[in-house]
This record gives sequence, C-alpha cells and structure tokens, in this order.
Amino acid sequence: MSQQSSIARGLGALFPGPAGHRATSSVSAGIDAPSGVKRMNALGEALASSVATSESGIAIIYKALDALVEEFELDDAAVVVEEASLGLQVFCAGRRPLGADDEELLVSPPGLYTRPALDDHSFDRSLLLTLCVLALRLDVQRYDAWHDALTGLYDRRSFDRLLEMAIARSTRYGWPFTLVMLDLDHLKTINDEQGHQAGDAVLRDLGVRFRSALRFGDNAGRIGGDEFAMILPNTEPDLVPALLDRVRRADGVETACPAFSFGVAQCPHEATEFDKLVQLADARLYEAKRAKR
Repeated sequence: MSQQSSIARGLGALFPGPAGHRATSSVSAGIDAPSGVKRMNALGEALASSVATSESGIAIIYKALDALVEEFELDDAAVVVEEASLGLQVFCAGRRPLGADDEELLVSPPGLYTRPALDDHSFDRSLLLTLCVLALRLDVQRYDAWHDALTGLYDRRSFDRLLEMAIARSTRYGWPFTLVMLDLDHLKTINDEQGHQAGDAVLRDLGVRFRSALRFGDNAGRIGGDEFAMILPNTEPDLVPALLDRVRRADGVETACPAFSFGVAQCPHEATEFDKLVQLADARLYEAKRAKR
C-alpha cells in the first residue's frame, strides 16, 4: 500500500467510536506492552505540556501523530477528530494531504488509525485522542477570541494588538505600512428600511469581500458597528483605492457592496504613535464623508 493510500482500509482504530472498529491485530514486532505504555505516557505528558503552554492546536496534533509514527516505527497514522463547530476533521502524519484513496477516512468514526495497526495494550487508549480533541478546541477558542462573530474579521481588541505590533516593527526596522480606516455611509438607512437582518447581511458579506480581496499579510478588522480598519504592509496610500475597488467587485457575496468612505495614514512616515496614527486616518475618513454631503 502506497504512502498516499487509505490507512483506514483494513486497519485497526485506536480510541474507536462505534464497536467493531477496535484493532484486532497484535502490536508491531519488537514493542512490548509495558515499555510502550511507559514511552507513550512520556509522550502524552509532553503533548499535554504543549497544550498547557498554548502552542498552536493544529501543530500539537501533527506533533502527536509524527511522534507516534517515530515511536512505533509506523508507516502512517491519522486521527479523526470531531468538534461541534467544525464537524469531523482528519489529520495525517507528516501533514500529508488526503489523497484519492483516503475516502474511508472521511467517513470513519472518531479515532486514531495506524498502519500497521496497534493493539489496545500499546498505550492508553484515550490519552492521545483526548489531547488531539483539546488541541483542536484550543485553536477554535483562540480564533473565536480574536475574531468578530458576524464578519469573521479581527475584533477591535485584536486589531488594536495587531496595530501596536505593526507600529513597533515599523519603528524598529523601518517597515512601512498604511493604516486604512473605513466607515459605511448608509448602514443606519439599511437597518431602518430593510431591517437589522439586512444590515447584518451587508456586514457579513463585507467580511467575505475583505478576505477575498486582501493579500497574505494584510489584516482587516471590524472595530465598531459599521467601522472597519486595515493594516496594509508595504502599501503606498495611492494604491489603496485600487484595493478597495477589488473589495467592491469581489465575487461570492449575496449583497451589493455598500457605499463607504475611508481615510489613510502611513507609518512611520506620518506617525509612529498609536493614537496619532489612528487620529490622522480618522480625520481623513471624516473629511471624505463630509465631501460626499
């Protein structure tokens, strides 16, 4: 069976869901149960420490799978994890992407799948899967804590942290960026005439537009009810209108792009203090809004 073939077909599952998926073959040759348990307990403690120190949850899952492959000299390993907000998620050792022969993993119950199969005496049945579930939830909770629930963009507190870090890097290394402050022109009118659900749809779709149009390394946040902001590294102010035009023309959204006004400020050329940079961009934003009246 090739490295890309399904490891669910004909293999045992450790920590299985429904009955009938438990491994029946013996542990790999050369691994005695007491020694295996001891080594896996050590691995479990190391992984638990990683969770406690808030490493990336996804990275912890891959670390667990790679350590398992190395410890038991396996050909492959994968874990199927279920998380309420994400459904079933499949992770393969070595960050291997799922291939055409891995369909069975996509319909397998939550559990740890290995090739060759390991039996239940190799190590604690529940430890590794529990750690993987906790690690995935760690990333979900971290994402929720940093992002606005409606738009999926950074929330105000998270955006302020990112702006502070961007200013610190710009001040220390001279790395320029442009801060864009953006305000919708008629959200109140939409809410009054069409209802708040229509207004929420406009905001939600604007979040989709930003994620579609922005480059890797750009950051966007919803910092108020109808207020947004962007951090654009290595972007001159005269390039911002073209980027916002891409936001207006972005595909995959249900509503027409709402009218908005914006203002910009550059760091470090115009300001290197948080409040001054924001005030400068805000002043230009409201100057643009007044010009439309």
